[in-house]
Amino acid sequence: LDLDAPQLKGSATLTAKPSAAALRSFEVDAIDRTELGIESRLSSEQGHLVLALLGLDRFAAVGNGPAQFEASVSGSWRAPLRVNAKLSGAGLDGDAQGTIEPWGEFTKATANLRLRSANLAPLVGLKPQDSAAQNVRLFGRLGLSGTRVTLDDIDSTVGGSRLRGRLAMNLDDEKQIDGELGLDALDVPQLFSVLVGAAGQDAAAPLGPGLLKGWRGRVSFQALSGAVLNGTELRPLGGAVASDGQSLTIENLKGKLGGGDVTATVEARSNANGLVLNGRVELAGIDGNALRYRSLKMPAGKVSAQMALAAEGRSVQGLVSALSGNGTVTLDNAAIPNLDPRAFDAALRAADAGQLGDDGKLRQVVEPALSSGTLSIASAQIPFIIRDGRLRVGATPLEAQGARAIVSGGFDIPADQADIRASLSSNTVGSSNSRPEVQLFAVGTPDTLTRAVDVTSLSSWLAVRAIDRETRRLDAIARGEAPPAYPSSTASLPGGPDVAPVPPNAADVPVPGRDPRRDPRARLGGPRAAVPPLTAPLSAPATAPAPAAPVASSQPQVAPLPPPVEIKPAPGALPPRPRPLPRPPVV
Repeated sequence: LDLDAPQLKGSATLTAKPSAAALRSFEVDAIDRTELGIESRLSSEQGHLVLALLGLDRFAAVGNGPAQFEASVSGSWRAPLRVNAKLSGAGLDGDAQGTIEPWGEFTKATANLRLRSANLAPLVGLKPQDSAAQNVRLFGRLGLSGTRVTLDDIDSTVGGSRLRGRLAMNLDDEKQIDGELGLDALDVPQLFSVLVGAAGQDAAAPLGPGLLKGWRGRVSFQALSGAVLNGTELRPLGGAVASDGQSLTIENLKGKLGGGDVTATVEARSNANGLVLNGRVELAGIDGNALRYRSLKMPAGKVSAQMALAAEGRSVQGLVSALSGNGTVTLDNAAIPNLDPRAFDAALRAADAGQLGDDGKLRQVVEPALSSGTLSIASAQIPFIIRDGRLRVGATPLEAQGARAIVSGGFDIPADQADIRASLSSNTVGSSNSRPEVQLFAVGTPDTLTRAVDVTSLSSWLAVRAIDRETRRLDAIARGEAPPAYPSSTASLPGGPDVAPVPPNAADVPVPGRDPRRDPRARLGGPRAAVPPLTAPLSAPATAPAPAAPVASSQPQVAPLPPPVEIKPAPGALPPRPRPLPRPPVV
């Protein structure tokens, strides 16, 4: 049989070798045992026509160019037939060898399948040009029994990763699929995009049908490594993909990362508004250095987290913009970089040395000191929320030895913009009402964050500290004491813990504002006699008082006050007392 058409050419040859005696006597049994042979050949300049004619266009794709199919069948009637088939084309090369029994109630077949190169994009719902489905190698034992197809001893290469395992599928109205697969490496985001119909689609394009519907069953998988985000890998990774015909679930997804455990479950289903996603992710005891997204990373230490996520949309862009959820991140023995509390010591030393003329010079001192070390946090919990694709962290205090940090910020996923804010204050200097503080800001994409340090609050605190110290120095001089000596690395605030102690003989030191007439001791040496009451009438003539003795004082000279108004004592009264010293001016 020869076929010659403009788009398709082919031939088929049937050969049989029955004995002449069996034909003459028409012995059916003898004719059934006759050796039969069929050889066929089919070719086309457009390879997809060959696949369509063979019914393979739902499983594989071929590139532009010719394709050719060759097959041979040999055996006897009502006995297993030996089959050899070969298919080749642009990006397609494979063959199969086995047996087939088409005579019974249902067809049975077994064959060794060898696909040296194939594009299985139609099988997984991808576009033919998607590199993930190209250059697939597949070796295994193919079995057919009625509507049930099995593929055992799979040894394949998909996307550069070796795959082994088994699959079984019932080709009924609703497919039933079960299997177990093992891989060297698995790209989790790519697998998820294939399942939900997002593979090969633009972010704003509607999602494809994917593998959400039309089948039931469960396929478990194990991978030596699983890529998650931005090169982060789980080693190893295991889980299962299950479907009930209407929704699809990635369940019991477990992996190891940074010495800790990652557990996740994601459910996807369709509704009138598109695709609905619900998921839960848990992290336990993971090294913070292993958690990163591009240039963003968690601080060193142990990180645990729990989060619930949900989204609904018709495209990838819609799903991301509608992402919502909440969770909590727990830090244990964390070291947060660029928040070294020793920056306050550097600022105090520079202030005591008179090196800070303005905020610019203060910033030049503080910024390198902040970046030279870390802030050690014993334990902290940071809650966060996600709404409309934007992750937000409210003001959360982080307690450390000698310092306290308050962090906040977030990440806008659709806009790809991060906003991180931190306020660092010291607990070792200052008072409970006033502490030195610096603020840090980081804004931009995760790859190019712009960092800034605000020292306005610290500058104001240092100015108040300097004024307070000068006030105390002047007060000490006014009391006739030596000015207090302050360590260069500690702070002093009004009412703070470093107020200069009162000397033991403070009672003997004249305090500004004290009325010397209330002092039981004489200001000029020796006890004073009691002042007798005035007995003379106010109208009695008064005698001029004796001139007062000069008063010796150790206090510095001050501007003279206006002459006081004197009330002359009655006759016979004691000499007038010396006038009290004036109070020093307030600085």
